[in-house]
Amino acid sequence: MFLVLMPVIVPFFQSHGLSMQQVYFLVTFFAASVVILEVPSGYASDLLGRKYTLVISGLFTGSAFTVLAFGNSFSTFLIFEFFNAMAISLFSGTDVALIYDSMSELKDKKQKERAMLGNRTFYGQAGETVAALIGGSLAAVSLALPAAVNAFTAWIPFLVALTLYEPARKKLDSHKHLHNFRIIFQVLFRDSKLLRLIIFNYISLGLASYIVVWAFQGYWKDISVPLKYFGYLWASYNLTVALVAKVAHKVEEKTGSVQILILMGFLPILAYAGMAYFASAVGILFGLLLKVSRGLNQVILRDALNARVGGEMRATANSIASLGVRLSFVLLGPVVGSLIDNSGYDTAFTALSFLYAALFLLLTIPLAVQHKNFRPIPGND
Repeated sequence: MFLVLMPVIVPFFQSHGLSMQQVYFLVTFFAASVVILEVPSGYASDLLGRKYTLVISGLFTGSAFTVLAFGNSFSTFLIFEFFNAMAISLFSGTDVALIYDSMSELKDKKQKERAMLGNRTFYGQAGETVAALIGGSLAAVSLALPAAVNAFTAWIPFLVALTLYEPARKKLDSHKHLHNFRIIFQVLFRDSKLLRLIIFNYISLGLASYIVVWAFQGYWKDISVPLKYFGYLWASYNLTVALVAKVAHKVEEKTGSVQILILMGFLPILAYAGMAYFASAVGILFGLLLKVSRGLNQVILRDALNARVGGEMRATANSIASLGVRLSFVLLGPVVGSLIDNSGYDTAFTALSFLYAALFLLLTIPLAVQHKNFRPIPGND
């Protein structure tokens, strides 16, 4: 999406009198809503179809940012977060599932799925980079301007979804829902230790980059970065994700899966520690490491998941992985927000650094041990 408000959304909320704890509550409410809606919407995508699901998602996206543009209170922002949660939960996993469904239908697969995932992330983040530059410039005039522009650009996904083609694929039995979920659970969490570790690492690393999104802008403000530079910083962060995702599959082919896994798991530790210790421009540079980790994760681990599940359950599998990220945020987000408000960014980032050191040992190292089986399964669609 072309989110011109995103690089200044925290100052936008604060301009309406919200504290950081309230900001994190809004995001937690959003995440909790997605937790409730994520898996049912992914399952609906597998049963009802990708295009139909994306069209409905587009309707909720446009409605959400229209509400936000006219909102001026905490209660109005809650409505925005719920509509946005509906949109995201319907979109989440469906877009990736559509990519893999389409690739499986092509007789001549000239582009590998991992390269397609990299391109998906690259173009998405490149769009966000441009949006960030525009949003930062508009915010220098008024914080209301990016919100107003977003009220128009948020309808673009709906228009695009109307033009999509959905390839034929195998579908789950629409009359055996309980049976279907038993099969999905068995495939994802019981049959393969490797797949289970892939999912847990995807969740862990997804949370690393997601939870800090709502701290970056307050962190910049705390170290006296002028608001007019927020758009440029946000753009550079998005561009980092885009460029890393674009080359992620090539880097993995040259260096090997184990090295990429170790790098992805170690970067959050280093990033959070650096931001905690260097409350300056150096800390901002350390924040870029989280974006490097995200760019790798969005291609390497996401492909590892999608290559190992069938098309009949792919959207549900992606939704379950995303659900893990959102649910983790629901549990951890308010704690981080409270730490920031009461003890400062250095304390919150230090705590996150220790947390990811523990997760590195508990999740990343065990997955690296499985590296011989890490490569995607050719032809598994």
